[in-house]
Amino acid sequence: MRTSQTTFHLAKWPILAVALMLGACETMDVGAGSKRLDKNALSEELKKETYTGVSIPPDCSTLTISLPPGKASVTVSYQEPTTNQKGIRLTELAYTTIYTSSSDGQTQAIHIWTNDAHGGAFVTVHNIPVTTQKLGFCVTATNWSRKESPPALPNKPKPETVKRAQ
Repeated sequence: MRTSQTTFHLAKWPILAVALMLGACETMDVGAGSKRLDKNALSEELKKETYTGVSIPPDCSTLTISLPPGKASVTVSYQEPTTNQKGIRLTELAYTTIYTSSSDGQTQAIHIWTNDAHGGAFVTVHNIPVTTQKLGFCVTATNWSRKESPPALPNKPKPETVKRAQ
């Protein structure tokens, strides 16, 4: 069986309103004070934070991509916001949410808890399962008061790597 995985950079965050969490995320310094969260959508941690049949937020301008036949999963990358909509530095970022919607009507939300209440980490989520060739994405941020930000404005995805498993 041949499957493939493609990495897409979803969005650079516009200024968003958000807040804090000290969860069990894998954070790595990637130089010059930058942080990176690498997650696997098939891990027990993210399975507990994945919700199906959810409503996509009304302001989510979903980025839609077409996948090649036989695609089993995708990798999504983005950077957490660091300021709110007024340009004020974040102090209470709790998590970001990747919303997905497929052409067969299935929707899901994956919460990615942060390790830094100020945001700014480069987030990569591997192995997000796909069931159709057309998939929509939207990313938001949420604070400890459970206030969800408006969605990040999507950039056109750039396939960065293609991994093939045999």
